[in-house]
Amino acid sequence: MNLKNIYKNNKKAIYWVIFVLYGILNFILTLLHEPWRDEIHAWLMAKELSVVDLFLASRFDGHPILWHLLLMPFAKLNFPIITLNLISFIVLLISSWLFLFKTKLPLPVKIFALFTIPFTYTYSAISRNYSCIILLLVIIGVFYPKRFERPIVYSILIALLIHTHSLAWGIVAGLTITFHFYEIFQYFYKKQHNTNIKSVIIGLLIIVFNTLLVVFELYGSSNINYACESSSFVDLLILCTTCLLLILLVYTIFSLKTHYKEFVILAISLLFQLFIYKFVYSSVLFQRYILFFGVILFYLILVYQYDNFDNINHFILCIAFLLITSVFGLKDFFYTAVRDVSHPYSSAKEMAYFINNNIPKDSTILIDASIIGQSIIPYLDPGYSFYDIGYKEFVDCANVAYDSNLIVSALSDLNLYRGKYLIICNDICKLEDLELLYHTQIPMVNEFFAIYFIPE
Repeated sequence: MNLKNIYKNNKKAIYWVIFVLYGILNFILTLLHEPWRDEIHAWLMAKELSVVDLFLASRFDGHPILWHLLLMPFAKLNFPIITLNLISFIVLLISSWLFLFKTKLPLPVKIFALFTIPFTYTYSAISRNYSCIILLLVIIGVFYPKRFERPIVYSILIALLIHTHSLAWGIVAGLTITFHFYEIFQYFYKKQHNTNIKSVIIGLLIIVFNTLLVVFELYGSSNINYACESSSFVDLLILCTTCLLLILLVYTIFSLKTHYKEFVILAISLLFQLFIYKFVYSSVLFQRYILFFGVILFYLILVYQYDNFDNINHFILCIAFLLITSVFGLKDFFYTAVRDVSHPYSSAKEMAYFINNNIPKDSTILIDASIIGQSIIPYLDPGYSFYDIGYKEFVDCANVAYDSNLIVSALSDLNLYRGKYLIICNDICKLEDLELLYHTQIPMVNEFFAIYFIPE
């Protein structure tokens, strides 16, 4: 009996073994990861704010609130902070099951994607709203062939994608243009009647409404203006992506004539993502960069949902995905994952441990930058409180910008804080005249702390 027959006869068992191994690996990585301030900030927002306040606060946070709403029941019930990472792990576990059992990609591609990019570690252990993007992309990919039969359900899935992250809006545009706008155009101008045209129009209205809602949510009033600095990395990424799109365009025109819509989805998705990188964000975080490969995988899922495995054109596309991901993504992926296992990702837990065991209970602790120091809060014993000396307010969820000038100004007169404990984040200022009680080690991300005592 050859390997092909063994695979056919034991396909379901093989898939379950792969899925269990995936779950074990990512569960271990999740437990070993210590969340940092961006992860914890979403948790604190979900814990401390009402839905209305959450909606308003998102204008500072810069992200839609779907992820926060998912965290909210657990945060408000005071679940331990590890729940934050377990939620993203469960989201990716569901995504991986759907990807493995319900998509039609070849098994080697599935194994590669599950155990590297984008399913392992980056979105399962590091708990952020990107995990919801992966889940919805897989669901939409599985549902894609049924979009003509159930356009409203398809539209709701796209609308949910709007509420995940701005990087997903290009995918939303591509999906909407190639289905809703195309079908409406065909109906009214080409007179090619679609029996579900009313549902298509209703679906489009659902997407438009949610788009306007998110635009108002994030930009409806004054917002922080994030300065964007160009970088050689972003420029290189734009160049590589442009070349990739040109190659795939030529390939699509001559070889995959039936899949031009899927190419349009891919092109709009990646180009919009590059626009965000270049003109909106000041840096390309690892999680944002990995989404680049997730979008290409989404393109493969859409293409493969119609056809058999023996299509040579699809085989070439799979090889291209494996090569692109291996060359441009795996080095940083393995480096980050291995470092996270062997080094602290943040030193917030370390500082909280020192406070809990050395600082009197019910103390008010001064902090120079609550947007960074808020990651300590979930690990503190009850009774401690943080007071931001720059913004002059008590902190439970820091919806304030990082302003180094404001911090230095607040530290210029320490006579105001005699008899208090003071945390300095990331050594922005050396206080040689004060007693240094403890300094955490320097972790993977720029998040370390020193605590001083200001004598009477």
